[in-house]
Amino acid sequence: MVRGEAIVRDAPGAWSVAVYRGDGEALWERAAHEPRVAASTIKLAVLVALFRAIDAGRLRLDETRAVAAADKVGGSGVLRALHDGLALTLDDLAYLMIAISDNTASNLLIDAVGLARVNAAIRDLGLRGTALGRRFRGRAARAGEPENITTAADLARLLRAILAGRAAGADASARMLALLHEQQHRDRLARSLPPAVTYAGKGGTLPGLALDAGILFAPRGPLIVAALAADLPAPFAADEPMGRLALAALGEWGGLADDGATLAGGRAAG
Repeated sequence: MVRGEAIVRDAPGAWSVAVYRGDGEALWERAAHEPRVAASTIKLAVLVALFRAIDAGRLRLDETRAVAAADKVGGSGVLRALHDGLALTLDDLAYLMIAISDNTASNLLIDAVGLARVNAAIRDLGLRGTALGRRFRGRAARAGEPENITTAADLARLLRAILAGRAAGADASARMLALLHEQQHRDRLARSLPPAVTYAGKGGTLPGLALDAGILFAPRGPLIVAALAADLPAPFAADEPMGRLALAALGEWGGLADDGATLAGGRAAG
């Protein structure tokens, strides 16, 4: 993708990108298999493991978990600011984990499913560059601590599995996709999408690191885009380039012209 290469070449940081068609065909990869710190994109794997446990009858979405003071961690989310003892269903926690990337909700789901089962789901999907090494603490891993890692290609494949209904059962996959459509953080791939395109995905952020992986439902069919930028000089340095990257992919493969009219139809960047 000539436009994509120009965008990431001129953008700050070290970039990994994967663009797949909805049927799984790889359209463009750039350093797509290089391991990166996953930040909150690893929550996609937690989501898959949760719904596999639902399908297996080990858990139910209407089960509740009380949020104790000891469960609360920093970083993204709202549960750390709410009262101790608040009881939420696993379905509520899944919404909070995906839609607003709540770290406390994510840890409660990891505890419910089991860290080992999350990694078993990752292996079963063939995601060889991805691993859940630790619970969320609202900070990057320190020296000697396990880390959560992924690749752009793995994130694209994981979203493809959800889209195809094979990450878990068909009903579970449909519910996962619905949750991804609820995403509230839309400042990267989705920042300038025109009305004809909808986004379902999950991003992640740590100091110097920005990630976004999403399904773009375009006129010619869905495109899956995963973009990971490391070594960033400023907190929002990758946001606008990711928005242009999504538009470039749509212009080349999604059936939309990547021009001024397209930009005018979407949310203004900035």
